[in-house]
Amino acid sequence: MEKRRRVILYGKSVIVGAVGASLRDAPGLEIVPLVPPVPKAVVLGALAPDAIIFDLEAAHPDAALSLLRERPGLLLIGVNPANDELLVLSGQQERAVAVADLLKVIRRTDLNPEGDEKTQESSRAAGECCSEAHQEG
Repeated sequence: MEKRRRVILYGKSVIVGAVGASLRDAPGLEIVPLVPPVPKAVVLGALAPDAIIFDLEAAHPDAALSLLRERPGLLLIGVNPANDELLVLSGQQERAVAVADLLKVIRRTDLNPEGDEKTQESSRAAGECCSEAHQEG
């Protein structure tokens, strides 16, 4: 059986609500709305989120940001309804004992704004999701 992923909706903006409504029926996801006042990092961490979605224009996810070191698999996903962009932050950690290690990480990351075909497909899918949620909101 597939593990259900817990997604926290961080804040009460219209876009976060619309994204939550769009994701509610997605298989394998448990959607948990969290409205202000937002709990401290310890309480938020106890909810064991796999992802936290927030509105880049409205929320200040300080508690969520502090979880990135403790939970390397956590994804923080900022949604910007003004331009249909997503900001995805991850707590993935790398060990860097030399500049060469840092260079490996930089080179492994696609810094090309156009992206490769796979990245473009992911970006389009994310943009469509945000556009649909924006229209619903």
